[in-house]
Amino acid sequence: MKISSVICEFNPIHNGHEYLLRKMREGGATHIVAIMSGNFTQRGEAAIFDKFTRASAALECGADLVIELPVSFACSNAERFAYGGVYIADALGCIEELSFGSETADTLLLKKAADAVSSVKTEPELSRYLSTGMTFAAARQKAVEAVFGREAAEILSQPNDILAVEYIKALNKLGSAVSPSAVKRIGAGHDSFRAEGKTASARNIRESYYRGDMSCMDYIPSHAADIFRNARNQPCCSGRMSRLEPMMLYRLRTMTAGDIARLPEISEGLENRIYEAVRSGTSISQITDKAKSKRYTRARISRIMTYALLGIEKQELPDAPEYIRILGMNSRGREILRHARGRSTLPVIMRYADIEQGSGAEKMFIKESVCDDIYALSGMETDICGRNYTAGIRMKLSD
Repeated sequence: MKISSVICEFNPIHNGHEYLLRKMREGGATHIVAIMSGNFTQRGEAAIFDKFTRASAALECGADLVIELPVSFACSNAERFAYGGVYIADALGCIEELSFGSETADTLLLKKAADAVSSVKTEPELSRYLSTGMTFAAARQKAVEAVFGREAAEILSQPNDILAVEYIKALNKLGSAVSPSAVKRIGAGHDSFRAEGKTASARNIRESYYRGDMSCMDYIPSHAADIFRNARNQPCCSGRMSRLEPMMLYRLRTMTAGDIARLPEISEGLENRIYEAVRSGTSISQITDKAKSKRYTRARISRIMTYALLGIEKQELPDAPEYIRILGMNSRGREILRHARGRSTLPVIMRYADIEQGSGAEKMFIKESVCDDIYALSGMETDICGRNYTAGIRMKLSD
């Protein structure tokens, strides 16, 4: 029994993701755990399909057990996203390997880059480059190159390699026995709007889907595509961030600069920049354009506005996940849970009743439920009035 894991969004799952899961099997994995974002993603956006629908698709494409990455980690920067996922993988107590797509696919080189990024030798150079107004990612790459050379720095120029470095950093921080394993990424590039062969980026698929171009399903495994087509007709299963825009604008317009300062990822007076953008912008796109800069990326601004919508503040961010929540499993998934019994360092839950009352886990679950109810509104069609759609609490069990 070899249990491998992958930290993912599957937003939506596509042929490239299925390839990764297949390569994990070929590498000896008998059981696969997918630690997946819930209803909101790292971009600060509502997921294209709700978490249970995406969990069902993941099970059809090769995963055996799907665990939720809580929203305060899923809707976050790369470092916190990776740490939350790795923490869960380590806490399950029976996972041997963490696999991830990588442009480099050189695990040893990725480890060297992770050591370089974590080194205290890099910190003075990082501060120096940040003072010039560079984004954190660009400043870090420059700092690593200055101290450790171009080979390590080039690892930090590709999106999947950057995330891989964060996974390895998190494994090192936790002293985890889980081994990192890089798999060569194939096909269309990250965020590319050009398909290559049978692969297209998740972003390309999402944009096509929102335009009503269902040919995007050609780049999704057939069983998953069937699930997504069915979900398209269920208002609470298919999300669109634009439907949450009026609520987000209302929330931002009622916030003071001090309120904004309490949101995660706010630093160096960024709250004032966003406050001014909110005063003059009449759409989320306008506010983002006004607030972003060379230093502050569009993704960061988007996440901050989503924190505002969801009511997530810095002071309430948990240091680590408080539980392992199951979104779906098949028969091999049940074997994983039996193997984890007595080994897991976090409670494994499927419903609210499984949680100890008054615990940090209960607080986290309640926040997640609120975010799920907000997500349900992103699936409401404009011609539907007076009906209450909620994501509900349900679990996909599949053989």
